[in-house]
Amino acid sequence: MSVVFKLEAPYRGAFELHRLTFGSGGPVVSIVAGLHGNELNAIHAVNLLIAALRLQRPKGTVHLFPVVNSFGADEGRKRWPFDDRDINRAFPGSPDGAAVERIAHALLQHTEADVCVDVHSGAPHVRELPQVRAPIAGRELELARAMGLPVVWRRHGDALDATGLVGAWREAGRHALHLVGGRGITLDTSHSATLARGLGRLLAHLGILAHHGESETVADVTRNEVDTLRASCGGFFVPEVRVGDRVRVGQLLGYLQSPIGGERLAEARSERAGVVMTVRAWPMVHAEEMLVRVAGVRE
Repeated sequence: MSVVFKLEAPYRGAFELHRLTFGSGGPVVSIVAGLHGNELNAIHAVNLLIAALRLQRPKGTVHLFPVVNSFGADEGRKRWPFDDRDINRAFPGSPDGAAVERIAHALLQHTEADVCVDVHSGAPHVRELPQVRAPIAGRELELARAMGLPVVWRRHGDALDATGLVGAWREAGRHALHLVGGRGITLDTSHSATLARGLGRLLAHLGILAHHGESETVADVTRNEVDTLRASCGGFFVPEVRVGDRVRVGQLLGYLQSPIGGERLAEARSERAGVVMTVRAWPMVHAEEMLVRVAGVRE
């Protein structure tokens, strides 16, 4: 393990950006987690992969950054705690800027690789079935499918904003993937293990590791094949499904009730056969907020 960047901080030890490297030569892969300090599933997934790498002899180089925003992780916060800025909105960063800009600049400089992967948990108010978000076509889609995660979500211009890490990688000419699984603030070890297996399959596809298990993909979809059900009114959402559940047309996915008295106000029913990829975890909702996403699956 090496410290590739250090930043003096007030009232506590210095901030350190840690990198673990396994193997040598090409191809080179960089895997990052913990840009958001409250996304524990991503941190655990990368550490599970590290445990597997310690038992093998990689035929290539793998750089791993398990926790970037370690100060945020200390406090269970998504953002950098000193100024409440999002490190993932500070790229490409600056060596002379604010703390988040210096961290972003250092991370971008130290993740030079053929393939780069940014691993996240879902937001604190939702649970996400482990998924890889990739462009509609091209080399990155090939790499995304090789991961064999439950959902491959093909999206036009996905995460191409250069202020984000994935966008900054692509601006620099690197192949970049965006992984999401579970819920922020909570640790779901099963989702972490699924993400870790997907990362292992990617390394196997690149010839770095030996075969790493069969694909777990159940949905390979575009935005047009994903239904997002939103609240028709404000209320308290009670889900009737979990991420990964198969659902049929018309199936009850959950309902909205009054938080005072429990009167049922509205229902959310599936408009297609598919797999549940997102479920709202925080039940207090306003009108038009997302409740459930269903990815279409052919029966």
